[in-house]
This record gives sequence, C-alpha cells and structure tokens, in this order.
Amino acid sequence: MTIKAYGAHAGDQPLVSLDITRRDVGAHDVRIDIAYCGVCHSDLHQVRGEWAGTLYPCVPGHEIVGRVAAVGAHVSRHKVGDLVGVGCMVDSCQGCADCEEGLEQYCDAMVGTYNGPTADAPGHTLGGYSQQIVVHERFVLRVSHAEDHLAAVAPLLCAGITTWSPLRHWNAGPGKR
Repeated sequence: MTIKAYGAHAGDQPLVSLDITRRDVGAHDVRIDIAYCGVCHSDLHQVRGEWAGTLYPCVPGHEIVGRVAAVGAHVSRHKVGDLVGVGCMVDSCQGCADCEEGLEQYCDAMVGTYNGPTADAPGHTLGGYSQQIVVHERFVLRVSHAEDHLAAVAPLLCAGITTWSPLRHWNAGPGKR
C-alpha cells in the first residue's frame, strides 16, 4: 500500500513529502492510522546523518500514537478501532533469551522503528512521520487516554519511558536518592 510520509533523501536535505510503500498486514501485524508522532532529538540526528548508519530515504519518527486500522488473523492483543502507540522498536527475533524475558531492546535482531533492517523495500524500516505504519503486535501498546490528549501521549513513548524505566527499575520514590 502506498502512503504519504515525510523524509529526507540525504543528511543535508530537508524533509520532503514522499510516497512510501507499507507491507501488507501479516498474521501477527497491526496496521495503525497515525494520528500523532512526536519529534525527538534522535529523529533529527538520524535524518541529518549525524549518527553513523543512516539509511536513505530516512523517514524518522518513533513516538507514534494512532488507531488500529487492521489486524492480522492471529492478533489477539488489539482490535480495529483501538487507540495504540508504538515506540522505538517494531520487531525482534522473539526467540532469544532476552526476548523471552521481555528485554527485546537487548536482542541482536531488534528492529528499530526506522533504519532497522527489513526484507521490505527499501530494505530498512521507515518511521512514523507517515500516514500509517505496520508493526508486529508485540510492539504495539494500548493507549487509554482521551483522544484530545493523544498529542501529549506521543512523546511519552520515548522521553517518557526513558525517564520512567530507570526510576521503576531502581524503585525510586520518597526518601530515595
């Protein structure tokens, strides 16, 4: 399916409107109509080619909130119409020890929301500065906020979790430093 996106063809070029192709929904995939996508410093560094490994065209965006438009035949966690979010990962091997423990961020085959390896054209993932995205259900999060708060929810999928995760891990709270 061809959709509209914003991306760059080189690090010294501005974002421009692009037509990109999203893969068909597989058995465990969720297609999301994107309502909002945050702007993270990582997006800017990556699209400018300031970090090694930027693949072009580069469509950034990894703080995605939207509505489920379609689900694969074996999807059990989400249904059409659900409000959902996607962060910086869209897939992993799902079989290594890290994945089995829910630590996909350590998986050697973790696939980023953009610039991650994929068999789909153009050979790497294209992010959330687009109308839609297709993601494995394991990497789609349910959003329970009111629709008029969704623009504020998107940044929580990167900056928010980056702050919250270590606080939770170390049991931060009153009286702790």
